[in-house]
Amino acid sequence: MRLGQSRHAWRVSAVLLLVLSILGLITPLAHASTYVGYTSTQGGALTCASFGNCVKCTQDGTPGVKCGTGSAIQSPLTGKLTSVTLETGSSLPNQVEIATFPAGTTPNSAFLACGYSGQTYNCQQVTDGQSFTVQDVEGLSGLVGQSITTIALASPVAVTQNQFVAVQFTNTATTTNGLILQVCSNNVGTGCGAIVSTGIWDLCLDFTTASPSNGAVVSSAGQANGGCGAGIFTGATFTATGQSGSTVTVTQCYGNCGTPAITLANTNSTHAVNFNQSITLFYAFQSNINGFILNVTTSVAKNYNNGQGIVEAIYVVPSCPLGQSPFTAQCPGFLASGWNVIGNPNKGKLSNGNYQIPISNGQWAAVSISGVFSPLDLNDTNTPLQVLQTSGGGCACPPPAAISQSSIFSSSFKMGLWAWIVGNAVTSQPPTTPGITGCGAGLDCILTEATNSFCSVLTTACQTGSALFWVIILTIISVTALVMALSELLPSQNIGRMGIGELGVLFFLGWIVIFTSFSLLSIYVLLLVFFVVAALSAHTIRGYVGI
Repeated sequence: MRLGQSRHAWRVSAVLLLVLSILGLITPLAHASTYVGYTSTQGGALTCASFGNCVKCTQDGTPGVKCGTGSAIQSPLTGKLTSVTLETGSSLPNQVEIATFPAGTTPNSAFLACGYSGQTYNCQQVTDGQSFTVQDVEGLSGLVGQSITTIALASPVAVTQNQFVAVQFTNTATTTNGLILQVCSNNVGTGCGAIVSTGIWDLCLDFTTASPSNGAVVSSAGQANGGCGAGIFTGATFTATGQSGSTVTVTQCYGNCGTPAITLANTNSTHAVNFNQSITLFYAFQSNINGFILNVTTSVAKNYNNGQGIVEAIYVVPSCPLGQSPFTAQCPGFLASGWNVIGNPNKGKLSNGNYQIPISNGQWAAVSISGVFSPLDLNDTNTPLQVLQTSGGGCACPPPAAISQSSIFSSSFKMGLWAWIVGNAVTSQPPTTPGITGCGAGLDCILTEATNSFCSVLTTACQTGSALFWVIILTIISVTALVMALSELLPSQNIGRMGIGELGVLFFLGWIVIFTSFSLLSIYVLLLVFFVVAALSAHTIRGYVGI
């Protein structure tokens, strides 16, 4: 090899070594925690300057002292409750209490209409007399009024998957105003209409003392007479535990699943729905985990042989501006699944597809259904929820490509329609050499895992940025490896100094196409790159021909 070629090969090797070193320093992010609770989407811009928009339990003497205010939250995994969240009121709590309901059981609950002008959705509240066991009591200080605050617990509480945990707040002294924002107070946010199906129920516990002790058994109170409030802005963060480096699979049901999921009834609320008008009904929800929507399912109440057809679909909202409601012109939802008319369906559960649609914690989505004509009999669940409607679908027509306008069809509809979301929570001590978790050797799985591992919260924006980063890295590696290989095979051709730019563009486009085909990049990114490359190529050609 000549001296020039030797120096060039050394430079190429140095570039490759630098890229590989950078990749070696990047630690894949472990998705160890899952938040379940209210967010700014429900609260909107709502604040409170008095007792009206904020709440504290009025049971057992002085309000907010002996009786806690908060929620019963269903844990999505086996692990520990590590932090709690609330939106503070005008008065501030100075103590947080954590209590657990017996694992494997569900507290009795009831639906409570908001009761304010313009509010048509229901909140779900634990009924009086349900027994919880106190597990942790901690003092609070430094809180700021009317702000969303997350508090790390000094003593995390152990929980099991699907166990209900009480998150309560009190003030051991007399306070003037409410302690926690009540999102049920007016129409600035989406309220509790879509969140109750995720296992976040209003709850007040009467501790009978301002200083409860661990192990004490206490009872729920204030539901029957309205002393507890509705739409109480609280949340909790759960962290999976297990053998070091293991992956805990989290599965949650969204939509109208019944309580517990899946609980069906022999009634048929859809019988009276006029699908002849070409309408689509849908349940909107917010995901509490980072994972994938598998499919949409309903339960057909009887066999059909009259040409009846059912159209099921899934919609996702990429992002919502602060204070905007989902499935509106400011925050539209887009069709994320395939669809087809299931003609003459048989009695029983009917699922559409196995889509693996990515969704992140806090992202809005919806499951929809329409019939070709009326009547259509689908099984109800035991849970009344708010169901929305939009135009399109039915009558053998495709579902709408986007939902930017919707209205409330019913505030207490029991139609069974649900989707399962599956996500992986990695324990907080990952293995020294992380591998591809729950993934085969396929290129689609490897690239998806590598791309998503760079996002602490998997959003469309983060996934796109991570995918472009990997496209650049893989382009550099591909060009470098090819140049080095050809330089060794054809040393006399001086390959390293010929056409590297064109090779780079070719590999770059190739990786863009590959990532787009696996839905890791938007098709619009591919079109933009093609336009840019075409423009640059045209400029180069004009230079060659002297135009």
